[in-house]
Amino acid sequence: MSNRRRIFLVFISLSIGMGLSVLLFIKKNNGKPLDSNDYLWLGTNLFFSLLIIGGVVYYFSKKDQNNLKK
Repeated sequence: MSNRRRIFLVFISLSIGMGLSVLLFIKKNNGKPLDSNDYLWLGTNLFFSLLIIGGVVYYFSKKDQNNLKK
C-alpha cells in the first residue's frame, strides 16, 4: 500500500470518527448547538487520536529502519 493511500485512509477514518462524535454530542443535547465544553471535549478527542496515530507511525517507521539495517 502506498503512503498516499495510507494518509487518505487515516484522514477518512478520522473524519468519519469526528463526524460521528459531533452527531452524538448533538443528539445528547437534543439538537441544541454545542457549548464550549463540548468543543473542548471534541478537540481533546481529536488531539489524542492524532497522538496515537503519530505514535503508531513512529513505532513502525523505527521498526522498518531497524529491519533495513540487518
